[in-house]
Amino acid sequence: MAGECEVRTNWGTRMRSLILLGLFLLAIASTAPAATKCPFIDVALLNKGLPDGAPWRVMSGGQGECSFTAKDTSVSFGFSHMVSESTEKATEAAKSMKDAVAPTSRVETLPVLGEYGIDYNMKNEAGMPDEKSMFFYGHSGRVGVSGYLNLKNAITAQQRDFAANLIVSTLGVAGSAQALKKETNCPYFDSELVKSLLPSGDVTISIPNKDSCVVSASGSVLMVSVNRSAQNAQAVSNMLKGGGCTVDPLPKFGKVAGIAHHCSGGNPRAQILFVSGDRMFDVTLVPTSEPTQAQRDTLVELAAFAAKH
Repeated sequence: MAGECEVRTNWGTRMRSLILLGLFLLAIASTAPAATKCPFIDVALLNKGLPDGAPWRVMSGGQGECSFTAKDTSVSFGFSHMVSESTEKATEAAKSMKDAVAPTSRVETLPVLGEYGIDYNMKNEAGMPDEKSMFFYGHSGRVGVSGYLNLKNAITAQQRDFAANLIVSTLGVAGSAQALKKETNCPYFDSELVKSLLPSGDVTISIPNKDSCVVSASGSVLMVSVNRSAQNAQAVSNMLKGGGCTVDPLPKFGKVAGIAHHCSGGNPRAQILFVSGDRMFDVTLVPTSEPTQAQRDTLVELAAFAAKH
């Protein structure tokens, strides 16, 4: 029985990491400035394969993530990579994903995305799947990939297969040591500080673009995101005031800087926000329980490291 409980706990924390990682990647994509191109997928392919949404445009594109939107902004497509420590860990995550989404979704096997590849439509309160919105998950080697497709009308089998094949085409990085290094080398992460903040476990890292890094392990997620805007100071001020959290000022980072913790809603977290030059830094730790003072102090050290890079 003890072994069974341990297995269930490990599965739950791994799924929590994947779900939180996915939410962070979606947030990064939704706030990123429009990019000129995606290094993996030519937008012309979307215009040809999904003409109902044309003209498509790239919203964000980086080392391990691209998102696209159409003339109707409710129409979208995208994917993100998550690199595990080993092929075995990536395979375990792919196996577990089906079980994680099955209670709330209609799930179908999709072999083109790998041995454990799936697509799934989330169900509404009446238990009916959303035919206009589809999600994907698969892996190759150490690289897991999640994707999504939202259309105005019900997604056809042909459209599903087209989207899945585009997502699969991005997994060539799994066979390239150079590409994997690029997708796991974050300039804002100090390895020792990251190890201190995250417990040992199944480590997964994603670097959607040069200004965003996310790493997860054993149910905890750590993120650094950098945004360049003339409105950064006001944005930081608004975010620190509006989160329902205890906020400690961090004058070492400037007049508008602080660390938010013990928040009234959402996951337990510690979030550092500050402006350096024309860059706004968001350094966030989402552990399995409320961050301790020691964890918050270490997060401040990581924020100082990030600000120098």
